[in-house]
Amino acid sequence: MSGILFYELYASSVIREISFFDVLAEAYDPLDPNGNITIKWDVMTWNPDGYVAVVTIYNFQHYRHIQVPGWTLGWTWAKKEVIWSIQVTWNVTCTYSQFLAQKTPSCCVSLSSFYNSTIVNCPTCTCGCQNNITQPGSCVQPGSPYLANALSTPGRNTYTPLVRCTSHMCPIRVHWHVKLNYKEYWRVKITISNFNYRMNYSQWNLVVQHPNFENVTQIFSFNYKSLTPYANINDTGMLWGIKFYNDLLMTAGPSGNVQSEILFRKDQSTFTFDKGWALPRRIYFNGDNCVMPPPDEYPFLPNASSETIITLLHPVLTILASFLLLLAYV
Repeated sequence: MSGILFYELYASSVIREISFFDVLAEAYDPLDPNGNITIKWDVMTWNPDGYVAVVTIYNFQHYRHIQVPGWTLGWTWAKKEVIWSIQVTWNVTCTYSQFLAQKTPSCCVSLSSFYNSTIVNCPTCTCGCQNNITQPGSCVQPGSPYLANALSTPGRNTYTPLVRCTSHMCPIRVHWHVKLNYKEYWRVKITISNFNYRMNYSQWNLVVQHPNFENVTQIFSFNYKSLTPYANINDTGMLWGIKFYNDLLMTAGPSGNVQSEILFRKDQSTFTFDKGWALPRRIYFNGDNCVMPPPDEYPFLPNASSETIITLLHPVLTILASFLLLLAYV
């Protein structure tokens, strides 16, 4: 994704300093290493009492866009100047530092598979804890009378998350389920759940890193675009909703989720279900890096290799013993 914001400005002095989102800090994203935001300030003509400038904001990022409450642009004047008039045309996205934008993560990942009955939940207290005495009322149980009251008060339009009480306390959870195994293909189901009662997510996107994305065969009910942050290594894909179908992730509740399935073709030289290979390496939701479970908790293949070998060898040994016994009586 990319966007441009254009301003025509009539001012009476040169700008000293420009700030975007209050703090414009360096932030490196390994999945979008060249992504950046550029603010261009062009003095077009000079007047007796000032000048006319054109301010253009360029976004060169692949998948990060601005969510509500929206963007702001500010600057510091040399003196006490004012803007007499302003004209604007719209189309903008931006970049930001996740660590400066929020003190805690905003999403987490849970895992499951058909070959293991264990469901690996998001790490406990990923985005906060229920017993946090510094923020009482930061979560609410479904059906609680407090929920209706909190959403109907004058402060209901605040963008502070009001999340459903969970062990992880994250507004967004992404679940990756290794669903089926075929002879030449394997299938994954992805579910994005919104636990935030105060916010829906329009034009959401999901970025997933997995080595088998170079063998994507079909994606159901999501749009897909391949990202290649490492030149010829195609291990990253961007997913987003289909317009008027599931491009709006509703607030927490029965409709607060979107899901899709991905069919991968097997590359026999690399494919395996062993040691968590079928699980994602990294997941981003709306540009935020989601917290993964610890690798030692991943749903691994059952340790049944020795039993399988014994089962296969048993008929062979029986036939061999019968043959030797027959030779003994010849």
